[in-house]
Amino acid sequence: MPHRYKVGQMLELRSAPRHSNRPAGPCEVMSCLPHDKGPVLYRVKSWGESNERVVEEIDLSPSSVVKTVFEDSESVFTIAVNKR
Repeated sequence: MPHRYKVGQMLELRSAPRHSNRPAGPCEVMSCLPHDKGPVLYRVKSWGESNERVVEEIDLSPSSVVKTVFEDSESVFTIAVNKR
C-alpha cells in the first residue's frame, strides 16, 4: 500500500487514545516510513513541539494549514535585515 501523504505536507493530527500526551492539531510530514505489512506509518512534527512522532496514516487527515516562510530556516530578524 503506497503512502497517501508526502514529505513536507501539512496535515491535521487527531488526538491520541487515552494515556498519551500526543496533541491534536496541525503537523508536518517529516518522512514516510517503509513498511511491508501493517499500518502505513509517518514521522510527523506537530506545531509547538520540538520532537517528532511516529503515527499511523489513519490518525492523519488533510489540512488547510500552510507553512509560512518563518517555519523553514529563517527567523523574523534575518528577513528584516535582508529587506534593508
